Amino acid sequence: MPDDALIPRRRLAVVAIGDELTSGEHEDNNGPWIARAARALGYEVVGLSTVGDTVADVARAVRRAREDADLLITTGGLGPTADDLTRDGIADALGLSLHVREEVLERLARHTGREPSPGSARQAELPEGAELLPNPRGTAPGFLVRTDGFAVACVPGVPSEMRLMIRELLAGRLDGRDPDAEVIERIDAATAGGTGTVKLMAAGVPESELGERLADLMDMTSTGLRVGVTTSGALHTVALRGGSDAQRAEMVVEVRRRLGWDLVAEGGGSLAETVVRGAAERGLVLGTAESCTGGLVAAAITSVAGSSEVFREAAVTYSNAAKQARLGVTPSLLAEHGAVSEEVARAMAEGLRDGAGLDLALSITGIAGPGGGTDAKPVGTVVFGIADAEGSDVKRVRWLGSRDEIRRRSVTVGLDLMRRRMGA
Repeated sequence: MPDDALIPRRRLAVVAIGDELTSGEHEDNNGPWIARAARALGYEVVGLSTVGDTVADVARAVRRAREDADLLITTGGLGPTADDLTRDGIADALGLSLHVREEVLERLARHTGREPSPGSARQAELPEGAELLPNPRGTAPGFLVRTDGFAVACVPGVPSEMRLMIRELLAGRLDGRDPDAEVIERIDAATAGGTGTVKLMAAGVPESELGERLADLMDMTSTGLRVGVTTSGALHTVALRGGSDAQRAEMVVEVRRRLGWDLVAEGGGSLAETVVRGAAERGLVLGTAESCTGGLVAAAITSVAGSSEVFREAAVTYSNAAKQARLGVTPSLLAEHGAVSEEVARAMAEGLRDGAGLDLALSITGIAGPGGGTDAKPVGTVVFGIADAEGSDVKRVRWLGSRDEIRRRSVTVGLDLMRRRMGA
């Protein structure tokens, strides 16, 4: 970042403006993009929100951001129509008046080849003292207002226009010189899903236990590096945001150490990719026998390029008859223990491994709901079987949640069991 960076302390808030966003008709993609770009440069993002197209909404968002941030970036509401009121809201919040900028009118005239209409001319009304932010791809200019240690940068909501302007705003010095090339590269990498945030995936450990392992690291916010944990489908994502490249690299080493065998992937990789890679490295042939998950584990594995080298067969044995015919589960075993049991899960895995000539076989049987549960086997009961040359083992869990949630968590656990069994 240049020495004369935009804001010294670099606490950033982002507000996307538009009724189409607050109504839920469209998803805000601009705000998250800006947040990723800013984090790559060491900004601390303290707010990310959407507001409607009214002067009061915009003004309220500015006043709120002023309490927490050094810089506010807004997108949207800079066009020529009556509902483009960002300029008015900014001026109202900061106690400024709007003034027509002749250079903007001249640019609009050059662009269209005629005098701007009254509506189009509204784009030239900017808060007093505003610095122009050029818009090479559109007619609506952006602007920057600085006041008492706080700054507001406003850019259009059209993504192609917004992204170019934000890149140059965050990487440039606003003095006519070329933007800092190294900073532009960091922004591009971060907004493409590259550097700026490091992610490590973990599985096979309760979220509460994972939080305890990382608690002191998550409190180290004074360094500018933030460690956070999110959980979805029994898969945990540990994200390292902010700080310097060296800080993140050092923290990755420490997080790896604390996760130990529960670490399943890094840098955006998936658990299924880890399974496929582990099998390929060990020369193993895999297969799955699924009931309640209906082939979702097999789908996850076969979505990975190169899986055809290690994955041989999937059996979706939803009914008892299918378990008997395809996997060799005996009627007496089903009658005595039921389809959702450790005994049947083990027989499913062993039957598939023997029948298909596999090195490693996974089985899943369970009650995903919403009906079908009993006192002994309530909805959410899922049993896994795993079989290889050394024998077989089973694992029983109980999930709370919807049918979809139970199935997704079961996929994660199934893949993780395969990973652990092969030592990947």
